[in-house]
Amino acid sequence: MNTTDIVQKSKASKGLRFANYLIDFIAVIIVSFIVGALIGILSVLFNFDISFLDNELISRLFGIIIFLFYYVCVETLTKGRSIGKYITGTKVVTVDGEQPANSVFIKRSFCRLIPFEAFSFLGENGWHDSIPKSAVVVKKDFEQDLYLHQSVNAIGTSVD
Repeated sequence: MNTTDIVQKSKASKGLRFANYLIDFIAVIIVSFIVGALIGILSVLFNFDISFLDNELISRLFGIIIFLFYYVCVETLTKGRSIGKYITGTKVVTVDGEQPANSVFIKRSFCRLIPFEAFSFLGENGWHDSIPKSAVVVKKDFEQDLYLHQSVNAIGTSVD
């Protein structure tokens, strides 16, 4: 068994993936509320006009920025574990079982903005996994199988 097989064996179920989505969706709403409250407080303290935020396009752009900020920052800083993934015990790895580079987290975040991306999970993988070549695995199962794989491979090797 190689690390690609371990990733496939340890992949999180669609139910866990949906739980991640719901938890992270709530987290994005909370972050949006906090950012909105800070903008409101700062506008009062420094007496600047925020009526430009009433524009539908500007509001959507702020929403996209907050969404990207959440996923890119959280997954990059935690090495592949958003709040939802912490709660469900899952994490992001490459399809080869490696720790993803920061560029993978950025690609995953931007892929989430593709229209109808959520429907891509009706197939095998979502686009935000297949395009950056990543997978979400059950952390405990993945790490245990990876440890066993590495231990078996270490048998017969000399220790200097």
